[in-house]
Amino acid sequence: MPGTILLGIDVESASDDSLGYAEYATQMYHQLEIPVTYYVTGRVLEMHGPVFAAIGNDPLIDLQCHTYDHLLLKTVFMDLPAGVSGHDDKPQFLKRGAALEEINADLARCRRLWQAVLGRQPVGLTGPWGYYRGLQDRPDILEMLHGHGFRYLRTFARNERDCQPVPLEWQPFFYEPQGFGDMLELLVHDYQDDFYWRMFARPGPSDTYEAHLRTVAQRAAEANLVWSACSHDHGCATREGFESKRKWLRHFITYAKDLGLRFISADQYYREALAAKEAGLGDGA
Repeated sequence: MPGTILLGIDVESASDDSLGYAEYATQMYHQLEIPVTYYVTGRVLEMHGPVFAAIGNDPLIDLQCHTYDHLLLKTVFMDLPAGVSGHDDKPQFLKRGAALEEINADLARCRRLWQAVLGRQPVGLTGPWGYYRGLQDRPDILEMLHGHGFRYLRTFARNERDCQPVPLEWQPFFYEPQGFGDMLELLVHDYQDDFYWRMFARPGPSDTYEAHLRTVAQRAAEANLVWSACSHDHGCATREGFESKRKWLRHFITYAKDLGLRFISADQYYREALAAKEAGLGDGA
């Protein structure tokens, strides 16, 4: 098998962008016949409950959690490479993580909302913004997330500078040393979306995101790697707004499928990895 792609979408805008993505992107994923995981904030679920309740029954779309209020689980400190302009145009940027009490209240609210709207609890969680090393250095947060029922995470989404890209060679792992052997970190590899590629890669006028994605897909296929890929619902309120994402997403998905890479949901990958771990086949990831 030449590699696996976990396509995860941060549905976080809590606006018509989220509603548009639910419609236009879901149609596209059905046309392409690939499973995808939507990591939805509680605010989105609260705002567009009936729409996402219907999507929750879709066999191709796996709905998981992105906190209620896009709350950072951990502080991000970006030490930007030379020539990269960050969120405030300074060479370093700090965004504070929430206190444990805030995280606990946010996730408790998410659980109540998931039960009310979808009739179930989320087991997957994306940490807003993402963090270097995921939560390997925060067993206190891992303990809280485990207590809330989360079993797979997408929190390792930045490199050693708290920037991007995240190397594809850093593969999913269980939080065994921290005492949570059934909790899997999926990471977010490479760049978190096309706009982050433009920000961090500083492409030339003839460079395209499609060409970059082809290169990453080739590496994943050749080395039989897991690629946890990411995009967002930003700017997708209308079909015209979605078009720019649709263009590169279709190209990426079609090219990767032609290489033989398989697309599976985060939930399916977690179950496979846990079964392999329990069978004694390495760490299962």
